[in-house]
Amino acid sequence: MQGDGHKNSANPRARLRQLIQTERRRAQWHIDLIKKSEPYASKDRVAHLILDRWRSIATVEGGLTGAFGLAGVPVNILLFAYCQLAVVVSIAEAYGVALDGEAGESALLDVIARAHGIEDLVRASPRVLGALARALALKHGLGTLGRMVPMIAAPISASLNRRELERTGNEALRRFGNVVMIG
Repeated sequence: MQGDGHKNSANPRARLRQLIQTERRRAQWHIDLIKKSEPYASKDRVAHLILDRWRSIATVEGGLTGAFGLAGVPVNILLFAYCQLAVVVSIAEAYGVALDGEAGESALLDVIARAHGIEDLVRASPRVLGALARALALKHGLGTLGRMVPMIAAPISASLNRRELERTGNEALRRFGNVVMIG
């Protein structure tokens, strides 16, 4: 028994599913808080509030990790990947879409990949999150950012995180809601 649990936690897909379930519970808690303050908020309103909150978190995270220059790049990539996962799961929950099992995992990865134009990479790689983080780092030149003076890198990193999380959130809104984005 104990060996099975350890083997399961070593499997990247099993860890991703576990992380999705943890985020679903956290998202439901946040949705409940929003509903208490705005009892008549529509699903769209809740989803947009969630996106606003995660966008703010990603901005602050990017600024803080960017202030560490090159040393902050790996931490930024990891935390930003987590923020993307969390915003997608939270928006799906806001619309009542449960990201369960393999289908939920595929939907989550599809949204993140579409937001960054790298759908084929995610489908082809068994180490999904690592490949996604690597592709994002290459696509957005975060390695170059880290070599800049930290005081310059911090606002740039914050801005990039904000913009990219917005893109991911908008893709989640398109996928799980009845939202049509113009522009």
